[in-house]
Amino acid sequence: MDNKTPDSIAQAVANTIQTNIRALFGKIQKSTPAVRQINIYPIKSCAEIQVASATVTSRGFQNDRIFQVVSKVDGAWHYCTPREKAFEKLFHIKTILSDNGKCLLLSSPHVSDTFTLKLKDAPTTSLTTTVMGGEEVSLEDYGNDVAEWLCNATGIDTDPRLVGIAHDNFDRCVEVNPDQGEELPTPSPIPLSLADEAPFLLTTQESLSDLKLKLKSAGKDAVDMRRFRPNIIIDGLEPWEEDSLKRIKIGSIEFHVWQRCGRCTMTTVDR
Repeated sequence: MDNKTPDSIAQAVANTIQTNIRALFGKIQKSTPAVRQINIYPIKSCAEIQVASATVTSRGFQNDRIFQVVSKVDGAWHYCTPREKAFEKLFHIKTILSDNGKCLLLSSPHVSDTFTLKLKDAPTTSLTTTVMGGEEVSLEDYGNDVAEWLCNATGIDTDPRLVGIAHDNFDRCVEVNPDQGEELPTPSPIPLSLADEAPFLLTTQESLSDLKLKLKSAGKDAVDMRRFRPNIIIDGLEPWEEDSLKRIKIGSIEFHVWQRCGRCTMTTVDR
């Protein structure tokens, strides 16, 4: 899902009647869809932060997926993903952005100490690493102290490093997923953070409820929404109706709804 007006800044406020979502494809809704929850994930693959409001930028919500953990394999740096058993403890790292985004606080149930990274003061060096999709990008490495904390918290023994977007000329862009084949919604390039495929991930409470019913009828355990790592959760639609949406409006901002998200084994990993 991509913001229709990339240079605009707006507040998308959850849990309020004033912040309604209006489907723009002409279908009359049985109820007024509304934002139920907004999440950001400062460090890709780590725990979410549920927020009351979020600033919309061309790359997604501000501070969403602007950091990731990488490790060295065969002499080269690669992103770490809980798809691999060795990296599952990344899910347990909680983050807090404080002091207007100037400090990143890290905690984990696997270590007793927390770590505070002062982003403005931290000495950084450039590091070239792969991101989702295999492309190489240049990111900023935040140093040995946070790297040591990550090693203790995750058990990753291949030199884990915290890296992030720290410059305005980061130019990663959205590409069509060949497994989905849906053309980009705009002719101009769509900026992207360290997210997998798109600046935002949208889902609905009704689709999760329907999935739970199907799992129950199959004798399977229920799952919660955290497994799907959405940015925006809405309710007031029919199950799976989001698959047919083309545009939605939250407050004053219109978004393209683009490309269903093909899910991987991360949705099967317990949090």
